[in-house]
Amino acid sequence: MILTLPGWIGLGSRKDYIINVIDNVLVALFAIMGDGLAPFRAVDTYHMCFIAHYHHLTWRLRREKALPKLHDDNDLPVIRPEESDDLEEGAKEENEFSVLNENQQQKLAHHQKKFSRSHTFYKPHETTTHHAFPLRLLVAIVCLLDCHSLLQISLGACTWGISYHHRPFALTTVILCCSITVNITAGILITVGDRMT
Repeated sequence: MILTLPGWIGLGSRKDYIINVIDNVLVALFAIMGDGLAPFRAVDTYHMCFIAHYHHLTWRLRREKALPKLHDDNDLPVIRPEESDDLEEGAKEENEFSVLNENQQQKLAHHQKKFSRSHTFYKPHETTTHHAFPLRLLVAIVCLLDCHSLLQISLGACTWGISYHHRPFALTTVILCCSITVNITAGILITVGDRMT
């Protein structure tokens, strides 16, 4: 295709048809990733919504109860006050307790576990080698990946739904450029988040 567009290889009167066939093949290859991952990305978005909800709920409840600021806003405590009886006195003073009820805490842990299985960059809790992954970056990455899938579906719909005789060249070009840009941006944010954690 690269050689045919500038006219380095002559295709004669069948040029538009051959370019259309090449476009269809390329869009199908892009669709494997963009369209194929869409259902999994929808599930990831579902889990991310719960993670974000419980983060914001924790922050709000801590403000309302005038509790001290968390050591790391992205690392929500998992131990509830009534579970702290098993801890030694020194550990109790240092430990931060969850303000979520037992059901909410279980749901949060469930969604964090599911999401981290799907995205290995996501670390919900601080360890000796990693900090918890920033929530705002997580939301941005998931939204960008969703946009990538939506743009790829749009690209396929335009390419296969509109005849190449009538399809504006700029339409598919703009969608493809936006799709690639969104995907690259998500990759950059994942790298930034990895560096931060």
